[in-house]
Amino acid sequence: MSIIQTQPLPPRTSNSNNTPAPASSKTPLPPLAKIEKQYRKFLAKRYISFAWRSGVWISIALSSSIVLYTGSFGKIPFAIILSLPVFVALAILLRTRKSYITQPPKHLPRPTLLGSSISSIWNERSITLLFSYAIFSLTISNVWCILVGSDELALFSPTTRHKLALNERRIVLCSSNLALFLVLGVKEVLGDKLKPVWPQKKIPFARAVQNSILDSLNFDTSNALSISLVWSIVVPFAYRIVLRGHVWQWVNWRIWALFLRPFIGSFARSSTRAPSAWTLAPQLLVLDLVALLVLQLPVKAMMPYLVQPLHFDAFYMKSPLSPERYLITALKSQDPYYLQFTLMELLRISHIPSHRKIFFSDISKSPNLVVELWQELLLQLGSINSKLSSSSTSVPRSSVPAKPSVPDPRAIPIKQGDIFRPIAKKQSTYGLKEILDGPIRSTPPAPEPIAKVGNLAIQKVEQVQTQVVHRIEATPIGTTALGEVRSCRQGAYDWMGKEWARRNIRLSAGDWILAQRIIEIMTTFAVASVEEDTYGYVQQVLPASLEAIVRVRASIMGLEARLVGQAVVLGQGREGAVCEIGRELGAARSACDNSIRRIGEKFGPSLGTFRFPPAIAQTLGEICKS
Repeated sequence: MSIIQTQPLPPRTSNSNNTPAPASSKTPLPPLAKIEKQYRKFLAKRYISFAWRSGVWISIALSSSIVLYTGSFGKIPFAIILSLPVFVALAILLRTRKSYITQPPKHLPRPTLLGSSISSIWNERSITLLFSYAIFSLTISNVWCILVGSDELALFSPTTRHKLALNERRIVLCSSNLALFLVLGVKEVLGDKLKPVWPQKKIPFARAVQNSILDSLNFDTSNALSISLVWSIVVPFAYRIVLRGHVWQWVNWRIWALFLRPFIGSFARSSTRAPSAWTLAPQLLVLDLVALLVLQLPVKAMMPYLVQPLHFDAFYMKSPLSPERYLITALKSQDPYYLQFTLMELLRISHIPSHRKIFFSDISKSPNLVVELWQELLLQLGSINSKLSSSSTSVPRSSVPAKPSVPDPRAIPIKQGDIFRPIAKKQSTYGLKEILDGPIRSTPPAPEPIAKVGNLAIQKVEQVQTQVVHRIEATPIGTTALGEVRSCRQGAYDWMGKEWARRNIRLSAGDWILAQRIIEIMTTFAVASVEEDTYGYVQQVLPASLEAIVRVRASIMGLEARLVGQAVVLGQGREGAVCEIGRELGAARSACDNSIRRIGEKFGPSLGTFRFPPAIAQTLGEICKS
């Protein structure tokens, strides 16, 4: 007889109406992920406040501009409504510029002027930036034409034959404003104006924004205004003489005749309705000034909202970790953008004795605060040094000697036991035909007359070129023109050299600002430990710190020597590249030297009690004596 085993019934639940069961609780985030989430939320709130201020500024700028231009206060509500599409277009542009700060692009270096220019503009980031500039320009120019509300700036200008003929004046104004903003965007890309500028000291946030705006208004805005003024004068006359006189006619009657003649057919005809250059110039100048007024202030004020230090006091209150453990945990982040804020906060508290006292007075048997802090700092410094050293020791392919295609007969492996084998002789090429025909003739020499003719042709061309240059220089205008051309050419080559150097440095030492802050934090703690570190925790890790700084310095010097050696391929751009390399990497090397000198001056002869590898000890001695 089988035995029936009873099983317990499932417990009753209140889920009798087929309601879905509650989802399982989410796994808690690790401490580092929570910290980065706090960073993101704070930066997002700060950026949203910046966006709202930008929207208010757009409304004020458009309202005041239309009142000053037309004298009608009744257009203010209409201007506030039309500021919404301008705000959306500006938000797209600002978001694109923001990506250059949070994630700086790294392009491969190009040793030619044409390659550097094309690769700077023709890449995903630059094309996106220029596209956002185009969206903003088309939006603000059409919004302004709608706000003015005159028949001269309407979208359509119907004729007796075509009711949907486009208004030539509006097309010219919008197109020229678009070209102006594309030129300004290209100028920013080529001039390296989009890189992040991290603060060197903490100041009130409002004052940081004010300083950023004032510093930019002094040079950048005046330069943009001068470009727009020249642009507003040159473009109308160039359009009237070149485009309307020749280009429009050819395009209208040969290429787009079937499709666009109903819309732009009147652009090629001489008519009293055609806009004159004298009437286009002031309208274009006003449009450019309004667009720059709307754009410049938000663009210049955006940097502090992205790089100024965070409010860590609010983070400490919401975290179960102590402030010191919080920062040590945040140091484990692999995002350079977030790591900047952590290092800025650590650098700030390293100069406050009360905060240093918390680190120095920790007597826990587990790795105390000083040891844990140093461990994370050295790990981050080691990862940066690994990039520097790998790049400085890497050998370019062009410098690797090619292996000979024919094996050397003297290179006989010893393991084969053939070291006494005679050298293989070259196989004779004598045959019956050669014996009958006579002795073998050597290979005919290279055709020297052809080479001489080529050299003579080059010399003739150079002589003619020299004569033409001398004739041009004989006149005052020619001398001035040649001087300007030569200076522009040399300026282009200098830009190529600097761009090549910047790209190489960012590929190899792009995170140097992090290493500089880490070295400064360790130096500040080490100098203060002489009087404040009662238990000698810093002295235990001081040799490793000095050795790390020396190795980073050696990697920087190796990178500098490698880049200076490779700059030979730049030709006339070598001087600019060497100056840029010396300026960037020279400042990095000086930062390492100053940190070592500060520690050496504070510890004095007692520094000799530490043991270092011979090369490290020699370098430390040379730096301290210099």
